[in-house]
Amino acid sequence: MEVHLRALMDQPSNLQDSSHHGACDINLPTWPVLQDNAACTFTCYLSVVIQCFAYVLNDDLMAAAATPSGVSWLSPNPRGLKGQGNQVTARTVQGTMSCRAEERTRSTASGLNSSSAASGRRRQHQDSPSRLVLNLSLLEATARTGAEESKDLTEGDEDEDDATIPQALLHRRQLLWGATGTFSYLTSAGFGLAAPVPPANLSPESCQEVPDQQQKLNCCLPDGSQLTPIDFEFEADLPMRIRQPAHILSKDEEYVKKYNQAYVLMKQLPDDDPRSFAAQWHIHCAFCEGAYLEPNNPNNLKLQYHGSWTFLPWHRMYLYFHERILGDLIGDPEFALPVWNWDNQRDADGGNQMPRMFAPFYFGKPLSMNPQDSELSKAIRNPEHFPPEHVRLDRGNYYDDMGTVFDSNLALMHRAVVTPVSSTDFLGKPYRAGQAADTAGPGSIEVNGHNIVHVWTGSNYLKLRPDHEDMGTFLYAARDPIFYSHHSNVDRMWTVWKILQIDQSTRRGSRKREDPTDPDFLNTQFAFYNHKKQLVHVKISQTLDTERLRYKYQALDSDQDWINYTFADSGQEKPSPEEIARLVTDKVLKKDKSVSFALTRIEPTPSQGRSAEDLEETLVVKGVQVPKNSFMLYKVFINLPDAGVSTPLGIYNFVGVITHVPHKASHGLGHNRKVDFRLSIGASLKALGIKDLEQVSVTFVPGGQEDDVEFDGVDVEFN
Repeated sequence: MEVHLRALMDQPSNLQDSSHHGACDINLPTWPVLQDNAACTFTCYLSVVIQCFAYVLNDDLMAAAATPSGVSWLSPNPRGLKGQGNQVTARTVQGTMSCRAEERTRSTASGLNSSSAASGRRRQHQDSPSRLVLNLSLLEATARTGAEESKDLTEGDEDEDDATIPQALLHRRQLLWGATGTFSYLTSAGFGLAAPVPPANLSPESCQEVPDQQQKLNCCLPDGSQLTPIDFEFEADLPMRIRQPAHILSKDEEYVKKYNQAYVLMKQLPDDDPRSFAAQWHIHCAFCEGAYLEPNNPNNLKLQYHGSWTFLPWHRMYLYFHERILGDLIGDPEFALPVWNWDNQRDADGGNQMPRMFAPFYFGKPLSMNPQDSELSKAIRNPEHFPPEHVRLDRGNYYDDMGTVFDSNLALMHRAVVTPVSSTDFLGKPYRAGQAADTAGPGSIEVNGHNIVHVWTGSNYLKLRPDHEDMGTFLYAARDPIFYSHHSNVDRMWTVWKILQIDQSTRRGSRKREDPTDPDFLNTQFAFYNHKKQLVHVKISQTLDTERLRYKYQALDSDQDWINYTFADSGQEKPSPEEIARLVTDKVLKKDKSVSFALTRIEPTPSQGRSAEDLEETLVVKGVQVPKNSFMLYKVFINLPDAGVSTPLGIYNFVGVITHVPHKASHGLGHNRKVDFRLSIGASLKALGIKDLEQVSVTFVPGGQEDDVEFDGVDVEFN
């Protein structure tokens, strides 16, 4: 076996071009960056043991490895490596593998085309520890044979694979790292050491209290350390459950009474029962606030299923088990959660109102019970948003004309679901074992309607509760039954996105939407308790088809309103190059006024097995320091520097929003997180007639947040 890897220096001119085989050529940067497009060819089917790694210690490169059978020692000269072309060679008699990361103009460690991401990534790690030590325990990279992983579906992978070598990844559970931050540093710096995220260890020792404003909250789940986890299996003999709109079901008294009774029974269970309402709430609290540690990771990395490609599949299975528990409690295997389809702007249907089954009082007496007896309404919500008030996705702009409200809602839904065609822009960035959650990034489905409706429902009305104990903060959101109806609609959006045949964003205009096929996505596992109180491990690969999970959504005609939404011309001239050049350079998003920045665009190059014409141009808003105690929202416009609070969303210039829901504990961090937001802009650029490489302005319009927000600038990448 021969391995050839190349890592880039801060100074590309120092990169030595080595064409010989059997070399692991690594030049020493201050912060190494491994180029993307690692092309790997296997002639060995058996497991391959590779040891080719490095760590930085006082600007010296040191590499070493154990010696499994059939592999020679990797024996560099640590001190003699300065200023030299460094070589580490590993060979076996089992076959030959040639993996080489090629240098490419404007390539970055994220596997994307970007003119400045590499330098930005180096800046990101200026405060990282320089002493990186690897425990020299056995590091194995195995060719995926299917023995312990599900089928390898890397062909046509559209995921931005952070320079990983797709079929020879170092499995995270086989890595033992000896210094804080080592693995997350190497991952974010671009080294292809990656693996599926393992399921949580549901033991008290693996869980930490979540710090709140006033107290520490114990979100730990019932102890599962004495249970033997079972692998999730599909149950083909289950009846198909049909999830229907909540505003329609609110008129069905029998359904509402049955649904309410399920929560009555759930709340009667003791808190140490994993099916109890308290335990169900704590699932979300624990895995959105960083209560559980990643298994086998000595660096105290927290498991976090928001802000990455795990967001949709984890929430899907969360709802799946919650729904099964409710149905089991009332003895109804066909019970299905209601769907709050707030995307429905047809006024007569009432879809974009809070469903009346969740309101503290009922119009037309849909329940033959006293309102105080309704478990569905026992939650803290903003009373100003009870029916018949309509959901306003354009937060901060309270139009008097409801037609304008509905139109803006449709425009935002189109940008959130229809405009993005790549899985990165829709689902989110990759999240792998050993990777700090901060280095991923949310997709459009999480950032748009999902976040906005969370806060619209809760809102910390009149600031009466310092801890925001409502739907408006992730710490407490799942303590409200409406949470599960809200997330059913978010889950439904995933099913709609996958069947759309519209591509307005790429140059060719014919790209098919696909879930990620990266093995680290498919083999990531989650831990849940089922309706029998068994501990279950489920892979993401098992979450992708709702019908195999024995549920589906009622088809809704109202979806066509936002799918086929037509944007209009703003009627304003685009800014001149001179006007764009004079835009502000202070990297601060203001809380009380719009700010505009210049965006320098780049030419795409073929990537991820796709031609340049099939890549999606994406605006990256880098390093946004999201506030942990308050909501943040900015509406984003291209080539419209005069955009303000009253600017309608139904114009070509509108490309989407960036939002963040208060997390209070900030995912276990003691400071505000830095988040990269991505917005698909290809459709807007084409509609505006903007030519290739033409510089444009990006304007951020505040949507009611409390503080200014610092960030690291804007950039372009192609997904």
